[in-house]
Amino acid sequence: MFTAKRLTTLLLGCLAMLLVFCMIVFPDRIFQASLQGLSIWWKLVFPALLPFLIITEILRGLGFLHALGTLLEPLLRYLFRLPGAGGWPLSIGLTAGAPSAAIAIGELRRNKLVTRGEAERLLSLSHVASPMMLVTVIGVGFMNNAKLGMALALLHYGAVLVMGLLERLKRASAADEEPVVAANRLSSRSVHSTNSIVSKSITALRTAHADDGRTFGKLLGDSVTHAIQQLMVIGGVMIIFSVLAQVISISSITEYVATVLAKRDWLPLHEATLLINALLSGVLEIHLGAFAMGQNNLLAGNWQYAILSALLGWGGLSAHAQVKSFTLSTDIRYPVFLRSRLLHAAISFILTAALWNPLNQWLSGIASPVFLSHPMLTQAVQSGQTDVRLIHGSQAFDVWMLMSPIMMWLAIVLLLLLLLSVIIAFIVQSMGRSATNNKR
Repeated sequence: MFTAKRLTTLLLGCLAMLLVFCMIVFPDRIFQASLQGLSIWWKLVFPALLPFLIITEILRGLGFLHALGTLLEPLLRYLFRLPGAGGWPLSIGLTAGAPSAAIAIGELRRNKLVTRGEAERLLSLSHVASPMMLVTVIGVGFMNNAKLGMALALLHYGAVLVMGLLERLKRASAADEEPVVAANRLSSRSVHSTNSIVSKSITALRTAHADDGRTFGKLLGDSVTHAIQQLMVIGGVMIIFSVLAQVISISSITEYVATVLAKRDWLPLHEATLLINALLSGVLEIHLGAFAMGQNNLLAGNWQYAILSALLGWGGLSAHAQVKSFTLSTDIRYPVFLRSRLLHAAISFILTAALWNPLNQWLSGIASPVFLSHPMLTQAVQSGQTDVRLIHGSQAFDVWMLMSPIMMWLAIVLLLLLLLSVIIAFIVQSMGRSATNNKR
């Protein structure tokens, strides 16, 4: 009798045999597909994630992660019903993009700093595309227009905010209340419980650093090793899904679907083929899908941008596989994550279809981001260069040149979150004092 696990194993085995067969019969096309996946990983993903993965591990070992969680507690608790420890992975997700936050969330869950339900909701909120990818890579690199990237970014993050507020309405079940997590939070609050939020954060930092015990040299070496290992996993998954998309293209499935669309007079055969290939690439790997969607005007009106926005909300099965691998040793459920991706895609599609035109009219009078004034980027846009490696003369422009602006994005995000958290904490304390005075 076949169980679901055995059927999954059989399906994966058949896919592996199909990949091997295609590698033997079509070596050139498979090699080019794997090379494309490798190029995107090295030029876009590796430089975007490496600094943040190293910094995350260092800050966790030094105790700053726990201190940041204490400072962000008021904001996340009252806005999304999440613990303050989720502030760091949330800021990492908003800056470095998916799936970097999944690594930090997995560590939080393993250390019993969040419950399973909180980890799942936090993963739903933090699994987003980075501003650099939306504005620079897709807007400038793929569509030659930074304003289009900014519009996609606003709609993408707006959909996340709507989804987070909807998730907040769910009531926590009794199973979500875990004694170990509650004890960890109680122990962090018991020391100097009457002191200010800054004093609490300093205490949490000292305690976490003492519990770790590693010297800075040891911590730095472990952080680099851990980050490289995680990035190798990401690169391998991206190459596999790039090859898988090429295998499906070889099988002529996309041509059959395009023929059906053409017979119904929805699209011409050539445009239908391009659209199906772009959708397939986006479902499997978001960088490849965004590149395919940005190169061709296949649909009239806002529909092409709405589909692209939905693909960005979906994130690609490549990122899903990475999230699954990073949370494999935890009890975080993939079906919950899958449902959140479908919800994010649906909300993004609706918002983009409804607000694309007025949002672009509003953005028409706003200057482009400062870091897009780089002369190489300006020259690449004016020359119509749309490759993932923007060429300026004999020199290649890639994401490594944007590391300083990316770090500035992270600092801005953290400062804004901390400012909002302090304001909320002040308001809550003021309301509590007013209530106490009224009772007297």
